[in-house]
Amino acid sequence: MFALVDCNNFYASCERLFRPDLKTKPIIVLSSNDGCVVARSNEAKALGIAMGVPYFKIKSICRQHKVEVFSSNFSLYNDLSRRIMHTIEEMWPHLEIYSIDEAFLDLSSLDSTYHDVLCKDLQQTILRHTGIPTSIGIGATKTLAKLANHIAKKELKTPVFNINNQGQWLSNISVDNVWGIGSKWHKQLISHKINTVSDLADANSCYIKNQFNVMLYRTHLELKGIKCAELSGNEPQKSILSSRSFGTPQTDYNILARAIAGHCATAAEKLRRHKLTAMNLNVFICADRFKQEQYYYSIDFRMLSACDDLRYITTCAKFCLKKIYRPGILYKKAGICLSNLTPKLHAQMDLFNQPSIIVQDRAELFMGVLDKINKRFGPRTMRLAAEGFNKPWLPRQSSKSPNYTTEWSELPEVYVGQNGLKYPNLFR
Repeated sequence: MFALVDCNNFYASCERLFRPDLKTKPIIVLSSNDGCVVARSNEAKALGIAMGVPYFKIKSICRQHKVEVFSSNFSLYNDLSRRIMHTIEEMWPHLEIYSIDEAFLDLSSLDSTYHDVLCKDLQQTILRHTGIPTSIGIGATKTLAKLANHIAKKELKTPVFNINNQGQWLSNISVDNVWGIGSKWHKQLISHKINTVSDLADANSCYIKNQFNVMLYRTHLELKGIKCAELSGNEPQKSILSSRSFGTPQTDYNILARAIAGHCATAAEKLRRHKLTAMNLNVFICADRFKQEQYYYSIDFRMLSACDDLRYITTCAKFCLKKIYRPGILYKKAGICLSNLTPKLHAQMDLFNQPSIIVQDRAELFMGVLDKINKRFGPRTMRLAAEGFNKPWLPRQSSKSPNYTTEWSELPEVYVGQNGLKYPNLFR
């Protein structure tokens, strides 16, 4: 037995959490550089605002219906996601974090009579601890749990739904709502007269296996209640990528170098947080293909030994950037990727270029102090001068909300006056 915990309109719910005045108002969240819609509240969906539509096409609708528009605030979303997953893990440790707002639970060790009780209690606990509403679907397989979650959220509007002994729902749901079936598979299934979930579940297994691929065959078996997928373990991370499109195209090398240094800081912080070291580095830059001929170039660099020292990684990245930079090109994006990751305790050193013990100890001491300061006072409180102070390369975020949970200076404020609780302009 499995359960799928899914946050309702996660990005929009995060924005609404610290804005009680937006409880019933339509909300949309935009992608990087405020390009297109990536999240919508139920009220915004009712207005016909589609997922992925460019923002410039719906500006008039937003003004007409007073839709609240937010730029993506990934610091806020990641922190709230971490709190939600921690709350789930405290109540039920057998989980797989599937995405930023989804987690599968393995309920096989719990008596079936307590499945609904646990999930209802979990849904209320998440809401009480974090303020984020969730829907939970329960099923014999992961695919059925995903389908049960869809029914709970879209059809019944209920927090928890157990699809066991509720097979009549399968004939009422279109097959394109099944996990893993996209538009191409949907068209092929319709051509084989498979229109509903029930049609796919009841189809002949040999026919499905011969006509389609193994993934669809497994989906068919899971809809029949035959488990084909277990919870995925925490696989070791293979690479760390940090990249971002620029708010405005850049041509100056120094600006690109500062952007690359910023990405090095982000990637190295993740590297040390997971107690890993990297051996390989990839640096890439690309031009704005809408304004000139496409230019994309990347370069791989193998470091002398596996390390997590931000200073050395930044030096190597800037060396690589010099090799691929071409003047006069309008660059739209830059980034780095650290790969060939190994645990810090088992890092392979170079036989002929091994640094001395003193150099290693000093580097470890420096990076330890840097991490402690940034953990205590906030990200980027202490950083390398290579990042600079002015950042014209940052993406456009004209409607970004404060980092309510990760920045001391941006904490929400409430004060008591003579007439009771009052909120600053942030909540109006």
